[in-house]
Order: sequence, then structure tokens, then C-alpha cells
Amino acid sequence: MKYRVKNKILIVSSEFPPGPGGIGNHAFNLSFELNKRGHEVVINTISDYVTKAKASVFDEKLPYKVYRFKRHKNTLLTWIFRLSTIKNTIDKYKIKKVFISGRFSIWIIPFLKIYGNIKIITVVHGTELGKSAFLKWTLFCLEKSDFIISVSRFTRELIPKKLRSKTYVINNGVNLEKWKNVPNSYNLKNYPILVTVGTISKRKGQFNVLKTLPDIIKEFPRTHYHCIGNNEQGKQLITIAKNLNLTDKITIHGFLNHSELEKIYNVSHVNMMLADNESISDFEGFGISVLEGNIYGLPTIGSKHTGLEDSINNNYNGKLVNPNNKKEIVESLKKIFDNYYQYASFSKAHAKKNNWRNSIVQYEKLI
Repeated sequence: MKYRVKNKILIVSSEFPPGPGGIGNHAFNLSFELNKRGHEVVINTISDYVTKAKASVFDEKLPYKVYRFKRHKNTLLTWIFRLSTIKNTIDKYKIKKVFISGRFSIWIIPFLKIYGNIKIITVVHGTELGKSAFLKWTLFCLEKSDFIISVSRFTRELIPKKLRSKTYVINNGVNLEKWKNVPNSYNLKNYPILVTVGTISKRKGQFNVLKTLPDIIKEFPRTHYHCIGNNEQGKQLITIAKNLNLTDKITIHGFLNHSELEKIYNVSHVNMMLADNESISDFEGFGISVLEGNIYGLPTIGSKHTGLEDSINNNYNGKLVNPNNKKEIVESLKKIFDNYYQYASFSKAHAKKNNWRNSIVQYEKLI
């Protein structure tokens, strides 16, 4: 199907595949769907968290141009180079619409306004609004946006009231075409196999899962826990596992490619997202891995009072809990396994409903 209206759109993102990260995942799906619907898309992103060879192979397969820049040791040089690259891109493609995603990208908004009549739509994921020395500058930059998109109701509440009139909640979606080999049945003989996908951190909740694991094992002796993602705090997690005598109950994989991740989803039963809900500087804004796990029929146990309240429909595709209440977490697991096939079915239905084909329609209304 061809779309008559075409816009020339620049997406400036702090992350982009093949590097890891939810912000990059979002930027990729946004650009891919906009391109499919007839818009001309260009990407500007950071390159130094993925090798040049991997980036080149990935970029060559895309139907649009990706400009990657490397950060310098000198911060001023980094900013000059990035702004210069963005200006050249705007001039070359005659860009009039720009999507901004990620805190470091938000900081360039005031400079973009200098370039003329450009509509700026900023996507806020949550971490940008955490308490930091740069929060005032971030909010100042955010004010310059024409529209703000919040990925969850939780994140919208973090945005100052004076900006909420131009803020719209558009939940993250999943690309159903990307995920294959989805099982039609589930093996509950050796259960539960638990999984968390995301950088090992308090925000993603692996530490909360680990401290609850002894209580889970008492109820489910065959429990095994998989941690997948950048293991910046992996050594700390291993130390805690050793102190709790749980090293045979946990596997830390590090970053996995897509096919390897699919294999883990295929053998897992429950997604665990016991995100820290007490931090004022780093919090979970939505939790895209909830929907990815849902595709494979994995219900999620996630934290109340975080963006997970938008990705988890309580008692439907998972359970919302206090991440520090071990008893509540164990009881939630029991309830899920008492009616596992229904939770699995509802989880798949939830993923199908919350896909990028539906999300992109809402984005287009703001262009």
C-alpha cells in the first residue's frame, strides 16, 4: 500500500541497533515503521558502543541512511561534531520534522531551533527525568519541543505540569514480524525457568529477583534464573549468588544476539521485572522486554509504581507486585502456575494488541 503524504524525518537517538538498549530498540522500530508508511527517514546516533564493522553490516541492510558519530574525549569537540553532522543532514535532506530520543539527544534541542522552522517531537522514556545535576537543563531543552511523547503514564507524571498539555502517552510496541519460532505448547515438567532481559542493574530488578530466589526455590525446587543483557554489575550479582549458595541456580549470559535470545524465551516460563521503585534518579519507564516475552507466552511479574504498570495488565499478562515483598512475589508465581495456560494465552494476545503497527498510527498524528 502506498501512502500519498511523505515527510522527511530525522531521528536523533542516543542508541541504535545493533548496539543494545531499549531506546535504540524504540528508535529502530519507529524509523522502520515510518519508512514502511512512505516517510523518508534519516538516523543520527552515537557509534562508540558497537564496532564499526557490525554497524556497517547492520546499516547496509536498512532502507534508509544512518549517520553514526564517535564521541571524543573532549566533550566540546563531541558537541561541535554532532551538531555539525545534524545541521548538514537537515540541509542535505531538507528536513522539517525531527524526533529526539534519549537524554543526550534532548540536550541538542535548543540548538536545533536555531536552524529554522523545524517541528521537534521528543520521546521521553523515563531515565531522562531522573534526579541529576543535568535535570534543569534537560527540562529547559524539553520546553523547546513542539510535542512530547511519553512511553507510559508513569513517565508522563514525571514531566512538569506546565508541559503536560503538549505531552501524549504512546506506549511502546513490539515488532511481531521480528520474533519467530513461537511455541504453541509449554513444557511445565521442569519449571519454573525465570528470565530477566536488560542491563544488570537495580532499575531492571535482577538484584531483587536474586534476593527472593531462596524463597522461590523453597516452593519451586527446580527453579533456574537466566539474566540476559549487559552485565555492568554482573560481578556484584555473582558475589551475591555465591553468598546465597545459588550459583547453580543462575546463569548470567551477557548480551545475546536475536536468535540466541529467542532460544531462551522458548524454554522460559516467567519474565521477572522486579524493578527498583524507590530510586529518584533511575527508574523503569515502560519495560519493552515485557511485551517481547509476551510474544512467547511469558507472563511477567513486575514492580508496582513504575512504568511497568503500562506494560503489565495485572492478572492478565502478569502480576504487579511490591519488589521488596518476597511473600507477595512467591504467591504471584504460584497463582500464575495454577493457571499457566490462561496467563500464557493472555500474554500472547497482549503482545498482538500492543504492536508497532498500532503505535505508529498515533505517532503519525503528531507529525
